[in-house]
Order: sequence, then C-alpha cells, then structure tokens
Amino acid sequence: MLELSDRISSAEFAQLARHPDHPRAFTRSRQLPLPALIGALLSMRNQSQQATLDGFFTSLCGTPSLQRCVSDRAFAKARDHLHLPALSSLNDLVVQRADSSGLIQRWCGLRVVAADASVLMPAVRPCLLQRSAAAGDQRLFSLYLPGAELTLHASVHGAAVSERAMLMEALSALGPDDVLVLDRGYPAAWLVALLNARGIRFVMRCDSRSGWAASKRFVRAGLLEQQVLLNAPSRKDVADWACPADAPEVRLIRQVASNGQVRVLATNLDASTFPHELFSDLYHQRWRIEEAFKRLKHRMHLEAVSGLSQQALIIDVAAKVLSDNLTSLMCQVAEVTQKMAACASGHKRKCNRAYAATVMQRILPRCLLLIGNWDQTILDALRLMGSTFQRFVPNRSRPRPARHVKPHPSGAYKG
Repeated sequence: MLELSDRISSAEFAQLARHPDHPRAFTRSRQLPLPALIGALLSMRNQSQQATLDGFFTSLCGTPSLQRCVSDRAFAKARDHLHLPALSSLNDLVVQRADSSGLIQRWCGLRVVAADASVLMPAVRPCLLQRSAAAGDQRLFSLYLPGAELTLHASVHGAAVSERAMLMEALSALGPDDVLVLDRGYPAAWLVALLNARGIRFVMRCDSRSGWAASKRFVRAGLLEQQVLLNAPSRKDVADWACPADAPEVRLIRQVASNGQVRVLATNLDASTFPHELFSDLYHQRWRIEEAFKRLKHRMHLEAVSGLSQQALIIDVAAKVLSDNLTSLMCQVAEVTQKMAACASGHKRKCNRAYAATVMQRILPRCLLLIGNWDQTILDALRLMGSTFQRFVPNRSRPRPARHVKPHPSGAYKG
C-alpha cells in the first residue's frame, strides 16, 4: 500500500495521467488533486455521484457530518482529463508485487491465465452527448489469474469485435512462463499457428459441433490423446493476422468432467512434461474468470457507471478492476493471518467477497492516501474479513437459469 500511495503522488504518475487532449491537467493545486481523484474512483459504487463524493470526503476528514468539498461537475471534469494507461500501470504494479511476493500460485511451474469476454451493458439514458456517448451494448475482455483471483488485463470493446480479435490485442500482457486457457469460442487454425509461432503456451477447448474435423475424428476414435495436423490457415487469415501459412500441429486430449461430459482440449504443451491427467484440474480453473465477471458486475456494480461518456466507462472499468484486485490480495492475507481452518464438514473456508468489497470501499481511500492511523485500519479490516467467511465447496455447480434476460441497471443522474 505504501508503494501504491507513493506511486500516485509522484510526478511521473501525474505525467502519465494527463490525457493527450489535456496536457496541462493536474498541474495546479485543486480541491480534487490527482491522488484524491484516484481514491474517489476506487470507492465509487451504485450511488448518486454527489452523494458518493460527499461520503468520500467525510471519510477523509473523519467528521460525523457530510462534507461538500467537490461538486459532481468538478469530479466529471477531472475524470475526463485522466488517461487510462495511468490506472493500468497501477494495476500492473499490484500484480507484479503480488507475483514477486509468491501470492500467485503456479500450475506445474506455469502461471495460469484465463481469457474470456463478457457482455457489458452500462446504464445509459438520453443525453446531450453525441460523439463520445457510451453505447448500451459493449464487451469486456479480461486476462485473469484464477489462482490468485487477480485480473491481469481488462479492456472494453464494441459488440461487433470478435473475441479472437480482443485476444490478439491482449497477447502482449502475457509473460514467458504463462499458459493461456481458452474456452471453445476461440479455436481456429490461424490462432493455433500464431500462438505456436510466438511461443505462447495454450490450452483451449475444441469440442464444439462446428469445430475441427480432426477433433471430431479424435472423439470417435476414443483415444486419450493424439498429435494431429490441422488444416492450413486461409490466405485471408494469413493476411489479416500475420500468422504462418503452414498447417499447424496440435495435441488433442480427452478429458471427462465430473458430470460425465466428454471434453476435448487442444494444447501445445509437451506430453512428456505435462501428461494428460493434469489437464482436468487446469481447465477447471478457467471457470474463475466467470465468477470474476459476476463479481465485477454485481458486487462492484461495474455497469452502474459514474458518467455517460465512453471515457467515463473505461475509467470506471479500470478503477473497479484495480479495487477488486486489491480486495483479492487483502482476502488472501486475511485468510493467512486469521488462520482460517476447515469447518467440521472438511470444506475450506474463504473470505466472504461481498463483505470484503464493502469493507474495502470504506477503508481504501484513507489507506491509499495514508490519512490517519491507516496501518491500524488495515489490521482491523483484516480481522473483520477473517471473521466473516463462507464455505468453499469444490466442484459445486449452479447452472444459469434458462431464458435469463439481462437487465440494464437503473440510470440515476451521473456526471
């Protein structure tokens, strides 16, 4: 927390935070300086913007009565001057420090990275914005570390952008010891050829009905694993994605789920080092990214945006991803320091993430800005998180309700 606080108060961060359209932003002393702006963004939830700001400054001042220090219009103007890479750099710093501290688990020496996209429907209403207004139907793409419950990368895209194109833009965030885990919406011969050419380890599910002919033959043969040659990428794919034109080779693995469903996984991991028995646990970890999307939308109120512009949306996404990552790390520390033991049934206990999100919303601004007895505040928060837990039941399944219609959140007044 100290390093994060020093970072947002540094001149280098202020330079990075200035939007290219506003080169003189955050250069003068204001009632809402850059560190306070970051703290306010991290504590935003589904509330009136002015009420959130009044509560934020009341928390900073430590007074019982509400404080009107900044108007919602001043906040909206400062948010519009903030450059997205500044918040992304803070998230990168958090993930790097967690990795160097050993808080990110490994699978066979590799860091597991799940990739997926989710529908993002921010609250919209008729307004005067025309060019920069956020659309009501967009997509949120993430690279997620399921072992540590951390989001490595998050980006917002239009509804017409394919998930493979989103993945291509995020490949630079992967490290040399990562293994990319993909669902069955990603398999394509050109993508396999490109990942092989770049030396990126991957595991992707490929048992869809419209999938590869080699995968269908593999299922009919009843083998446990097989090395197969896929069709060569088309000329258009080679030109569009700059992938090799040769037919790629891939290893297919049969994996049976706990409910008896047969899955086929494609990978470029070596069979001698990674036997097929290990892949059941690996692919099961991918589901944590679905839980992360649900947590961001329903616990962090990601779609209840603080503004109606696209700039407000992408800033809110980056801020809430950072806040969720900090909450995940606090929960990990709380589980260790409070020595959460297994309950009588033998199931593991974990921090209640809904309660932890509420606690972090209250304490994060003061701790980030180092106001008052912030170190004791962190210790008190860890004690509360450690005493509010829930059972973690392995392999528990809760299918999505049939014919579920996703509603828009209510569009309260936003700046």
